Amino acid sequence: MASSHRYRRPLSTLLASALVAIGLTALQGGAPAAAAQTIGDPTPAQALRTVAQFKGEWDSPPTTLSNGETVDAPLMGNGDVGVAVGGSIDDQTFYLGKNDFFSTATNGIEPLGRIVLAVPGLKGSSYHVVQNIAQAQVEGTYTLGNQTLSSRSWVSATGNLFVTTLRLSGSRTQDATVTVQDGLGKTPSTSAKNAVLDADVQAGTTDAPGNPHARIATSVRGTTARPSGNRISLTLKPGTTYTLAAAIRSSHDTPDYRSVAHATAAALTDGALSKLYAAHESWWRAYWSRSFVQIPDQAVEKSWYGSLYLLGSVSRAGKYAPGLWGNWLTGNMNWYGDYHANYNYEAAFYPALSTNHVAQMGSYDDPILDWMPRGKAKAEAAGYKGVLYPVGISPNGTSAADDLYNQKSDAVNFASDMVMKYEYTRSASYARKVLPYLQQVGLFWQDYLTWDATTGTYIIENDAPQEGGVYPQTNSILSLGLVHLLFQGLIDMSKDLHINSSLIPAWQHIDSHLAPLPTMTRNGQTVFRQTSEGSGWVSDGNDVAVQAVYPGLQVGLNSPADLLQTARNTVAQLDNWHSDNSPATLYAAAAMVGYNPSTLMEELHAEATAYSYPNMAVHHYGGGIENLNVTTSGLDEMLLQSAQHDIKVFPNWPTDSNAKFGGLLAYGNFEVSSSIRNNAVEYVRLTSRSGGNVTVTNPWPGKSMEYYANGVHKGTLSGTTIKLNTSVGETIDLAPAGTELATVHHELAQPAEAATTTSLTTGFETGQPQPTWTDTVDNIDTKGDGNYGITGLCCGLTGPQAAVRTGEQSHTGDASLMYSGYANGGSYDHAYLQVYGFNGAPLTVRAGTRLSYWIFPQSAATTPWVSAGSDDSTCVAVDLIFTDGSALRDSGAGTHPADQCGHLTLDTWNHVTVDLGAVKAGQSISKILVGYDRPGATGGYRGYIDDVSIG
Repeated sequence: MASSHRYRRPLSTLLASALVAIGLTALQGGAPAAAAQTIGDPTPAQALRTVAQFKGEWDSPPTTLSNGETVDAPLMGNGDVGVAVGGSIDDQTFYLGKNDFFSTATNGIEPLGRIVLAVPGLKGSSYHVVQNIAQAQVEGTYTLGNQTLSSRSWVSATGNLFVTTLRLSGSRTQDATVTVQDGLGKTPSTSAKNAVLDADVQAGTTDAPGNPHARIATSVRGTTARPSGNRISLTLKPGTTYTLAAAIRSSHDTPDYRSVAHATAAALTDGALSKLYAAHESWWRAYWSRSFVQIPDQAVEKSWYGSLYLLGSVSRAGKYAPGLWGNWLTGNMNWYGDYHANYNYEAAFYPALSTNHVAQMGSYDDPILDWMPRGKAKAEAAGYKGVLYPVGISPNGTSAADDLYNQKSDAVNFASDMVMKYEYTRSASYARKVLPYLQQVGLFWQDYLTWDATTGTYIIENDAPQEGGVYPQTNSILSLGLVHLLFQGLIDMSKDLHINSSLIPAWQHIDSHLAPLPTMTRNGQTVFRQTSEGSGWVSDGNDVAVQAVYPGLQVGLNSPADLLQTARNTVAQLDNWHSDNSPATLYAAAAMVGYNPSTLMEELHAEATAYSYPNMAVHHYGGGIENLNVTTSGLDEMLLQSAQHDIKVFPNWPTDSNAKFGGLLAYGNFEVSSSIRNNAVEYVRLTSRSGGNVTVTNPWPGKSMEYYANGVHKGTLSGTTIKLNTSVGETIDLAPAGTELATVHHELAQPAEAATTTSLTTGFETGQPQPTWTDTVDNIDTKGDGNYGITGLCCGLTGPQAAVRTGEQSHTGDASLMYSGYANGGSYDHAYLQVYGFNGAPLTVRAGTRLSYWIFPQSAATTPWVSAGSDDSTCVAVDLIFTDGSALRDSGAGTHPADQCGHLTLDTWNHVTVDLGAVKAGQSISKILVGYDRPGATGGYRGYIDDVSIG
């Protein structure tokens, strides 16, 4: 987002939609103006229909419940109270968490309580549980013999009430108990009155001034409940519906939390519960109606919706912000479960922006603003103005980890969400709320930056990009990006509010003269390094080297070509798609700089499958709800970009992949909808929520477009970009020249058309389909079998290879795919490497489809890296993975790599063909692999593959 590419909206709202004569031409010969044609917003219907497809399912109880991190259980929540479901029906535990339950003794978040539902007579029953995200409820079915117990659980979206209904079928009654425990599974203080069991709990095991307390008031409807101690006993009769309800109130909710919780539980009637459930459904319908995506890869699409379900469950305006693990707290949580400032806390809220769920950011600012007095004191103690924040804060001006770890970037990292939220919404009231904080952060950096007269730049000294980096650490690339973003936000907000005119020149000078992003040469490529002096290239699972791209937003598709290439090189060499700390920001960064979209889609597919629990939570060690941003922002930046104040639809999308989205949010508070089919954008719809100017990159390069505003034809536009003035609430439709508005309306209302590919032909030459991956083992697909015992062939290589080479050996042209590796004599030695991915548009196998390729296995005669007399290089084959998880090598077609050993001729081009239609007709290919497989072999193997075709 370099300043030369920034587009600033005028302060006043321009009432008429007008053509700005920069970058476009009005064609006067267009169709005459017509009467307005109106259409209702199709986004809600599309969104509700799409989300209804996706559910989480379990056929056995969850197993990851007590590691202090992300759990694999069915999840519910209302942005304050969260519930995770563990165990079988004879001992099923509902773990209760609450965002405000931070202990004042530790400043860490603590679990609130547990409710254990036990039906011992159904021990050994089958287990089938569904997390229904469209309706925000968890549905269970438990069968033993001729008896089935059905359950439906939900956390009221509009009140802190947890509800479970039970219905038994069969011929026998079943005894059941409901036991209320504290957050660590111990017996709390209890009392019973009016058939309500009241349990009083506190945060943690140590009481301290201000320590939050809570009451869990539990009742059971449908029978005469028998409370005793911390347990309610009841008898379940077949054909009768029973309702377990627990009202939860904390001392942060109200000083009268005990009486309020009890009264809520005691007053519940069937009618009251029905109204609460209707309100619950209504809230979630409205939530889902705001936006949608429809793409061919159903796993990634499901992950996008699943992440939004978890976002809606974990955060709500007017409540405490969620900590590292959200409100699903099953015990003592790692890292205090606090608000970690060096990306974790921030990343959890980024997805609320582009997905048009800005309301879920309502709790974000409060703990940051509450910490300002301590931030000022911390800066003053260090000898600086402004504010200085530590790595970990907690609510109400407290801190669980009050250490800088030599990072000066925590406060400006916190600022990133605030600046982004303003740029997306252009809300003046929000700017007024956060400007005092942002100005204090800016004041710190104005005081901390050093002017280097030799280079004419401001430099950042002794600021570690990662925790604990020791002096010298100069020009952290993370801080450079975030400081740019901070001052750009301060300038925008101040200009729009007509304030700070005396401060803006200094801010502009800093923004224009910050030290350049540091670079280095690695593996023959220019890449970003973490600092200009200090940390260089660090391979530790982080993506700090590209965080100036995201969340810093200083590089995008409008940036200079060399800067974009450096960013893409950095992403490729980081290769941290599935590391512990990168995914929350790496995917969005890669999309923003135009990294190979097929690779992005395939790696997102892995996140949605191999790195996701059935509850749709993407999980990596040490990472909690920040992973809500993996699929959401990663996918959104492939579909829509606007951070450089220039709306681009499908800016980084795989070819031959149909897709559609509606209601995504762009900078300037524009809701955007679009569709792509057969590699052509069908339309762009913009709804202006705040008025003002908008810039759109022409999605039909070199062609003109029809321009409709509020259903009225306004003329025909052309140019590389168009700039329009909009009024509040105005809807603009853009479509290829000659497109009637009725056609746009029809396309808006249709679901995305399924995309498939029927053929592939490549000789790996420039302009032909290039591999999705380079030197990438297929260890994320359980059917791919990955790598066992194969190391690098030579020269410091760490693993097997599959990469395009030019000028070496080729069957035709100048390029081919080189493969290599070194077998170490293991009983199962093999290596399967990913080459092409088709999850964006699966490649369909028809009756006559054939696989054809040429392979050149090398011997010692043509490469020094293969032992004399070895034919290991022949134990290689092109392999296919199908969307059902099966592999070609196991199909019986004789294509297993081990079957090729000794059957291919060394040092010559061998032609291999496979009749795919005979073994896999009707199936679809998701990946192409190159596999080596020869158990017990020792030594190197190497060769080339060329002219691959499927069709």
